[in-house]
Amino acid sequence: MATVTYCEKTKEELIRLLQERDRQIEELEKEVSELKKKNQPKFAVSTPKRRRKKKPGRKEGHLGVTREKPDHIDDIIESRISTCPHCNHSLGKPIETFDHTQEDIIPARVKVTCYRKHRYYCKHCKSVITAPYCESEIPHSYIGPNALIQALLLKYHHHLPYNSIRELFQSFAGLNITEGALAQALQRISQWLNVERKAILKAIRSSRCAHMDETGWYIDGRNSWLWELVNKKLAYYHIDLSRGAKVAREMLGNNFRGILISDFYAAYNGLPVRKQKCLVHLLRDMERCRGSDQSEEFLKHYKRLKRILQDAHRLRRRGSHLAPRVFYRRLRLIKERLFDFAAASFSNKHWQRLSKRLLVHYEELLTFLKYPNIPSDNNHAERLIRPNVINRNRSFGNRSLRGAEAHATLMSILQSLRLQDRNIAASFKKAYLAHRKGYESALLF
Repeated sequence: MATVTYCEKTKEELIRLLQERDRQIEELEKEVSELKKKNQPKFAVSTPKRRRKKKPGRKEGHLGVTREKPDHIDDIIESRISTCPHCNHSLGKPIETFDHTQEDIIPARVKVTCYRKHRYYCKHCKSVITAPYCESEIPHSYIGPNALIQALLLKYHHHLPYNSIRELFQSFAGLNITEGALAQALQRISQWLNVERKAILKAIRSSRCAHMDETGWYIDGRNSWLWELVNKKLAYYHIDLSRGAKVAREMLGNNFRGILISDFYAAYNGLPVRKQKCLVHLLRDMERCRGSDQSEEFLKHYKRLKRILQDAHRLRRRGSHLAPRVFYRRLRLIKERLFDFAAASFSNKHWQRLSKRLLVHYEELLTFLKYPNIPSDNNHAERLIRPNVINRNRSFGNRSLRGAEAHATLMSILQSLRLQDRNIAASFKKAYLAHRKGYESALLF
């Protein structure tokens, strides 16, 4: 019937029918594809696998690598047999020997030391004289320096809570100590070492550039903020109930003449110092907006601003090979392009917000081009604030202001020692014992 019907149609009518059928098929295929996308589970989306750049391990024919042999042997155990394990026949002298070295940890034990103080009577000044403190003695402390410094490292370097430190001391060395005693001992250590933290702050204030950042903190469940002021060799932390600009101003002091590198948080805007705003934060914000806005207008301006920032970094890399006149001419052109972009009018809501930020911080985005060795990002500060975030997530901050002050002091010294690649345990022990005996400084930051 359908064939007869089509045959009865004229050529023009058949063309119209075919065109109408093609249009219906196209609409149906479009609906099917939309339904597939809508109902497809997220885990079913396959992402192309990255090809490994090179095969892991050494190339064929290269010598294998094993653990380096120890430079000394503490004990030698001879392994001998007198009869064959297969036929029970007696064996004579060994024909050769080979060594198998093995490294192990000796289980620790508590060492109890009694410091016996001798007192003397001075006939000249009519007074009783007591012998001074010994080298490794901590006045008025029942726990020795090695245990205290190890507790400090386990807490602030390895991020263990106090209950885990207590269990570790008890199981590994047989040392019984309560969580409260550990917390109070570390707070006392921080009081004696606070002079070193002040020396760190003084040194950072006199440096050529400094990074600043902040993150959330808790003091007995109350919202607080942990601030940091760091450079390439030193780190200073401060915990405060406020996130206002006054905290940043007090940390920098009145004599800071360097360049402050930070994100776009408003508390840093009013500081009377030269600034470099983090371009990585700007790029991250642009990427987040691109994830939710794929409009033609947004992508057009996104590519334009990204090209300006790429040209700025390219000029930084090539600056040392250019004549000063050529360098500053190109710098002026980049600044003009950035200003024109920031001052333009946008209908896109994302670019309305971002262009306002660019206009406010226009003079602080390209500071890194004028001064060598000044980074364009605040990544250094974010890396150094990360250990504090780990501590916060595991212990939920501090229970008291005294505990918060101890955390800021000990973390400042710990991170500064790590940045300088110094022996952390030995330096802490040396400084703590020195300050307990009345010396002014030991770490010399």
